[in-house]
Amino acid sequence: MNAYYNPRFQGLAGLFIAVLVNVQPYCLKIADAIVATAPAPPISNQVVVVDIDEHSLASWGQWPWPRSRLARLLGEINRMEAKSIALDFIMAEPDRRSASVQPEEPPRHRDRQPENLSHPPPPDTPSASDTVLAAALANGPFVLGFSFMFGDQAQDYTNCTLPPLEIIDIRRPSDAIGYPTFHEAQSAVCNMAQLARSAPYAGFLNGHTDSDGVLRRLPLIIYYQGAAYPNLALAALLATLPHQPVRIDRHQGAQCCLLIGPHTIPVDDNGNLTIRFTDKGSSPRHIPASQVLAGQVDPSVIRDKVVLVGLSAAGLAPSYQTPAGGRITGVDVHAQAIETILSGQTIHRPATMVGTEILLALLVAVLFGLCIARLEFFPTIIVGGTGIFALGVGAHLLFISRQMLILPFLPAVVIITGGPLLMLFKYWTRQRKAVRQLTEAMILIKNNEKNLNSIIKTIPDIVFRLNASGHITFVSPAVAKYKKPPETLMGRHILDLVAEDDRAMATYRINERRTGSRATIDMEVRLLLSPNGEEDGCYGRYFSVSAEGIYSQGQPSEKAFVGTQGIAKDIDERKRLEQRLERSKKMEAIGSLAAGVAHDLNNILSGIVSYPELLLLDLPEESPMRGKIEIIQRSGQRAADIVQDLLMIARRGVRDHLIVNVNQIVNSYVKTPECERLLENHPETRITTDLADDLMNTRGSVVHILKMIMNLVGNAAEAMPAGGAICLSTRNRYLDVEVNRYERINEGEYVVLRIADEGVGISREDLHRIFEPFYSKKRMGRSGSGLGMTVVWNTVKDHNGFVDIQSREGEGTRFDIFLPATREKIGKTPQRTVLQDYTGSETVLVVDDVKEQREIAVRMLGKLGYRVTSVPSGEAAIAHIRSGAVDLVVLDMVMPPGMDGLEAYEKILTVRPGQRAIIASGYAPSERVKAMQDLGAGSYVRKPYTLEKIGMAVRQELDKK
Repeated sequence: MNAYYNPRFQGLAGLFIAVLVNVQPYCLKIADAIVATAPAPPISNQVVVVDIDEHSLASWGQWPWPRSRLARLLGEINRMEAKSIALDFIMAEPDRRSASVQPEEPPRHRDRQPENLSHPPPPDTPSASDTVLAAALANGPFVLGFSFMFGDQAQDYTNCTLPPLEIIDIRRPSDAIGYPTFHEAQSAVCNMAQLARSAPYAGFLNGHTDSDGVLRRLPLIIYYQGAAYPNLALAALLATLPHQPVRIDRHQGAQCCLLIGPHTIPVDDNGNLTIRFTDKGSSPRHIPASQVLAGQVDPSVIRDKVVLVGLSAAGLAPSYQTPAGGRITGVDVHAQAIETILSGQTIHRPATMVGTEILLALLVAVLFGLCIARLEFFPTIIVGGTGIFALGVGAHLLFISRQMLILPFLPAVVIITGGPLLMLFKYWTRQRKAVRQLTEAMILIKNNEKNLNSIIKTIPDIVFRLNASGHITFVSPAVAKYKKPPETLMGRHILDLVAEDDRAMATYRINERRTGSRATIDMEVRLLLSPNGEEDGCYGRYFSVSAEGIYSQGQPSEKAFVGTQGIAKDIDERKRLEQRLERSKKMEAIGSLAAGVAHDLNNILSGIVSYPELLLLDLPEESPMRGKIEIIQRSGQRAADIVQDLLMIARRGVRDHLIVNVNQIVNSYVKTPECERLLENHPETRITTDLADDLMNTRGSVVHILKMIMNLVGNAAEAMPAGGAICLSTRNRYLDVEVNRYERINEGEYVVLRIADEGVGISREDLHRIFEPFYSKKRMGRSGSGLGMTVVWNTVKDHNGFVDIQSREGEGTRFDIFLPATREKIGKTPQRTVLQDYTGSETVLVVDDVKEQREIAVRMLGKLGYRVTSVPSGEAAIAHIRSGAVDLVVLDMVMPPGMDGLEAYEKILTVRPGQRAIIASGYAPSERVKAMQDLGAGSYVRKPYTLEKIGMAVRQELDKK
């Protein structure tokens, strides 16, 4: 039987401990831990141990000592007025000074009966020394030790003389419940009869170790031959309270207690006292016997104390393992038992405590079961660990405050073993429910999937879904119209379908992680899809993409992100129209600006272009001023050419489209001075031609097409700083379907002019901007005003043509100009005129708001023989015509702030119907010019004037019939 676990309740606790091999070791260890961690009780200072130790033996001889020496030792202690003196050894043999036989150590017993803490003696034979010791024992409160024998230990020793214990109120019916059942001894090992009769008290030395070999308790009462006998510690305590009986008191459900005077001693059902062992620093005081014999002990140390005399020298007395750690002798066991009683720090553990622990375990099981039902795994583990910790702390605090020992073992076992079982059951039932719900959900998903697929098939836009890494996991059948079956796109990364130029923009937006208003909405991106099934290079088709992230949980987080879903709508046609509209608006705005600038520049350039021509007519051929004036004239003409470029940008250039052959224009270009100067400036550059013999004609302006070729060839030469070949080639091309190149080219017959170089190429970033006005990367000081490519674009569009560009950086550039072909033939080329062809003597009225322009026109026409008059406004012209007739009116189109040319001409016709007139302006032809010509006005002359232009226009109008 162990110290803390009551076997009466093993049946009640059987359900809880059936899975365990043996609960006793666990209970013992837990109880030891609770007791050990509690604060040590204060020492009563009422117990003193006189040790017969190694030093005493070295000073006074080996053991056994002569009885006379023992008598002297006991007399000295009695003289110091000790309350009681207990001897923790047995003197069963006579004193034989000559005897050398060493006492045999009694066998150690580990059954569940009390053990003998002394040595079995040889046969009893009195001696004189025994008589001296007997006399000493008779004169004081001495307690002799003896030992009971149990079971197989019992031997037929000589009958002992033992004083029985007087017990009051003890009842021992066979069916009594709640009263102790003391151990029954079969025999006893006693002191010599002479000594036993002399000592007034006696107590047994038996101890009681538990199943783990640790001594935790002492039996205080043992029955022998029908009488009760006390333990040595209890007898020593009774010696301090003479004539005090021992009362046994126990209430129903309470722990049995021994009442001795003021002391209440709780014992278990077998009368065992649980000792509260302490370490050496808190144990009773020890005094060597040698100091007592030598008179070196202050009497106050022993006066009124309970003194125990025992053997502590090695090999003379057995030692016992205690919960406090280390081994102690039998005298220390009895000393700590007396100290436990006197200090009042006894350990209480009623027999009903096991039932309380079982009820607590049931309560813990219910509460922990509720936690398992409501909490998940990790919170449940935390609650369980907290519960075990709280049980341990609670047991510890209860012991500290009440000395009540309750073991949290069974509740902890419930948490440790029952918790996992309940959690397994919980998750098993949850899994069964989840399987059932999953089955129902799968059926519902299948039905929803069918409905969703039928809806998706009706959507013309592409619905897609991506995984977390951006690979396609679903795409709707709408993608099939781009010759891409959905199954061929599964597993491909979405960026593989994005045009290379748009991938940087689409990297984080098409594989969207955001949701709600922050998600991607109507992002315009080019996808490599086309109705003919080809991936259109780096261009692709424009799609409007809306996408948002998909998360496995309601709240977006990095771990919950599972992919992206979205829809892509084909907006390629709309985007092309928008780009065309945007470009048209931009060109219109720039054109309006260019037209205004051209008008002002024309007025300014009139003097630079027109006056040199007049001066050259008056200068002799050998004049030194002629060369300088020609330089001024050429500079002015180059400035006038820039004005023509501005007018071309405004899309208001001359629209005198004739039937032309591009081969003839190319051949004429390579023979022009401009081409020669280009090759001089770029000596490492060469120009080659590859012209189709059967090239069809086109309808257009030779001047503008030539200007376009000059600009493209000039750019090609600038792109080859190290030199190279520029190839001009032509061919016929028929497109039976619309093709998507740099721009979308309609079907039809075309004359294709190709200009290819071996230069540095054009970057993708610049490719779509090269036709913007003033966007140029040419070197300063060389050709280029930033308008050349804009003139090319406007020239192509004026001819209803298209442009295709193929270029890679470091590999050169190729321009393909598509001009609509015609099967009409080229008309007769007009003959060149001479100055005498446009002279005359008629009267001419010049109407212009700018004084310089009037003077230039008057002087030029005067040189040609005409009689010229000028006025500054339309109002003045009307007044002049009213006063007299003129043969021809040269009428400026724009004359702010008064009436313009159209209004003035309308008024003139009311005064003089059929009045001949020609139109002059720095602007390009407009609707008002056409309206004026519909009224009968003649040709249109663009400023700045040249003698040939104004002379030819005047002469042609005057020669009309």
